[in-house]
Amino acid sequence: MKIKEIASIAFVLVVVQLGYTQKLENKIDQIFKEWNQEGHPGGVLMIKKKGELLCSKSYGMANIKYNVPNDNEMIFNIGSTSKQFTAMGVVKLYLENKLSFDDDIRKYLPELHEFEQSITIRHLLHHTSGFRSTPELFALAGWREGDAITTEDDYNYLCKQTSLNFVPGEQFMYSNSNYVLLAMIIERVTQKPFQLWMKTNIFKPLKMNHTFVDEKNGNTDKKVATPYYEIGENQFTLAENISLNIGASNIYTTATDLISWMSNFHSPSKGWEKAFELLQTTDTLNNGELNNYAYGVLVDEFYGNKRIQHSGGVPGFLSYAEYYPEEEMTIVLLTNFIAYTVQQKQMELLKLFLKNKSPQKEKITALKPLPLDVENAKKVVGDYWNIKENYPRRIYLERDTLWYLRNNGVKSHLVQVSENKFIIGGINVPVIVLFEEGEQKKMIVKDGDKPTQVFVEYDNSPLSEKEKMEYLGQFYSQELETYYEIKIEKGKLTGYHSRHGSFPVSILKRDVIDWSGMAIAKYVRDKNGMITGFFVDMNRVEKVWFQKVIGE
Repeated sequence: MKIKEIASIAFVLVVVQLGYTQKLENKIDQIFKEWNQEGHPGGVLMIKKKGELLCSKSYGMANIKYNVPNDNEMIFNIGSTSKQFTAMGVVKLYLENKLSFDDDIRKYLPELHEFEQSITIRHLLHHTSGFRSTPELFALAGWREGDAITTEDDYNYLCKQTSLNFVPGEQFMYSNSNYVLLAMIIERVTQKPFQLWMKTNIFKPLKMNHTFVDEKNGNTDKKVATPYYEIGENQFTLAENISLNIGASNIYTTATDLISWMSNFHSPSKGWEKAFELLQTTDTLNNGELNNYAYGVLVDEFYGNKRIQHSGGVPGFLSYAEYYPEEEMTIVLLTNFIAYTVQQKQMELLKLFLKNKSPQKEKITALKPLPLDVENAKKVVGDYWNIKENYPRRIYLERDTLWYLRNNGVKSHLVQVSENKFIIGGINVPVIVLFEEGEQKKMIVKDGDKPTQVFVEYDNSPLSEKEKMEYLGQFYSQELETYYEIKIEKGKLTGYHSRHGSFPVSILKRDVIDWSGMAIAKYVRDKNGMITGFFVDMNRVEKVWFQKVIGE
């Protein structure tokens, strides 16, 4: 082939590639076009594939008041994406033989309560410690929106915990408390402030020159983006970060620094190979079930594509950092405003670059319906309660049809396929309902890949006014050093806290009370049937004990 022909082919290929790249950029710009409206905050996007920067885009305003646009060197708080850096601090100390992942954390934090089973550094890294999470814990303690929460505040409450959400290692529950404690362990081991040690030992060696820890919202660098909330269409207000702690959040960085960090999962910087390998260490729970939360990162899949990722959010900032090893592709998206549409845009973006490799689901063998055994169906009739999720289901028989009634009033008929096995009729996806006999009847609902739901039969008879009065009184939590009162106001059952004020409460079932969707209180009785107190469950906080206050 002549040189001119080779040159012509090469030219055509370059033109085709440029055309493809331009078309791709146009699609990306279309996804984020609304961020470029006048007076609209936005963010920065970077995509790197096979070592080359495929996309580097900035959108919207970093500061609306002063008309400062976002650019590729703008600095953002990356929220919980910070956790992998804290984890790397622990990994570095491990590689220097200064701690072990299996050390009892009380070796470094002796002020914490000594639980029956020790909590290790490994438990904190994998979110399997059972520690209640902040800031949720503070809301229950009476802290209101806007109240600042410092590392010292976190630690004070964590030291008061004499019970856990669950036995260490028993389950995964994401808890910011774990990473606050890890940062404190780093400080205790190194005898240096977390911010300074991280800068000297993590950020600088990895050439992350625009990355730092700031838990006080005190940085005045003009390159730090201003955080916003969306309060209406094209209307924004300043957001204030009140979680002023270290470890779990509050690392500030640029998209350039963050994409450089994420590239280490493919091509680690010299001397950091083992560290980034360890960061991907997953674990198993006590029952052998896999926990895919590694050391500050999730090792999971998106549409069948393997990935290493974490996202984060604090008031006014959102961050996404994802690496796809099979594609050798890294995607970083940082924003300086919070809106429900951001995650939608992130999903649209991923679909541009990733094929759906999810395996085709095996066709479920058709379950052959049987005539309803009415006499057997009578045995499963009853009211059932989901203990974990706190909601009811009713099974009842009407005109030789067995019905499955949801708490929103929607019902479906149950089609019998074996003696105690049914499928819910009238829906496209087969949902299997099993009934088990025993000391307490159980109903088990299996809906495809979703977690299996277990219900137990319960007494749903209405409470008398006298029985409702038993729930009244004042209740005190020693762990949170706070009181709640349950009383009657204007003829209705009402909760009260000195900082939250009055709020409606409703009886879900006997001895289970809903606090306006904020929390669930489960009453406890002594052997004489007298109420002694209640346990409160809310998001990432479980089994906080409140003792009933008995008057003199």
